[in-house]
Amino acid sequence: MKLLKKDLNKEFKIVEIFRTVEGEGSWVGLPVVFIRLEGCNLRCPWCDTTYSYDGKSFKILDLDQILNEIKKYNIKRVCITGGEPFFTENLDILVNFLLENKYTVFIETNGTLFNENIDYNNKNLYIVCSPKPPSYFINPNLASYISEFKFVIDDFITLQNIKEVIKFNKNIILQPQSNLPDKVKKAIDLQDKLLSFGIESRVIPQCHKVLGLP
Repeated sequence: MKLLKKDLNKEFKIVEIFRTVEGEGSWVGLPVVFIRLEGCNLRCPWCDTTYSYDGKSFKILDLDQILNEIKKYNIKRVCITGGEPFFTENLDILVNFLLENKYTVFIETNGTLFNENIDYNNKNLYIVCSPKPPSYFINPNLASYISEFKFVIDDFITLQNIKEVIKFNKNIILQPQSNLPDKVKKAIDLQDKLLSFGIESRVIPQCHKVLGLP
């Protein structure tokens, strides 16, 4: 979707922009620039980025300033995360701007919200959804555009929670909470149960934490 001239003046609450390697999901290990947006509509008990919605840990940047920050790293792969990216009203403008500038864009989302103006059919857009307890609700408008489901394996999640969600998509990641040994065991157990239904999944830890990266 082509941006209008007035869109180029939009500003965003940016918590941080940094270079790292993708530590989660099927793109693990690839170099990526993270854009962390401010704000979230959920309060997960094990959230490790609570500063992303404290209402004060951000700066205001426009599109050109964001692009200049990204260009420093000479990487054409960007991950928009939070908080919850879809909580940002003008997310579509940021995403479409990056796509127009030939970036591959990942969006990490909890799946509860939707923005109708994003160019979802762009081949360089990849949406990773991590459904959250207790309901594991997925916005029905977003469901068909999700590229990958990433389930945090915690004390709450059950096989039924996963099966109810993956009717939308069967690219499934099981991520043990905080790489804890008991959560790794639970992830492998769930993987075996999914296999009994003919459903493949991958158990992948938070690799950036293993590497000591942000």
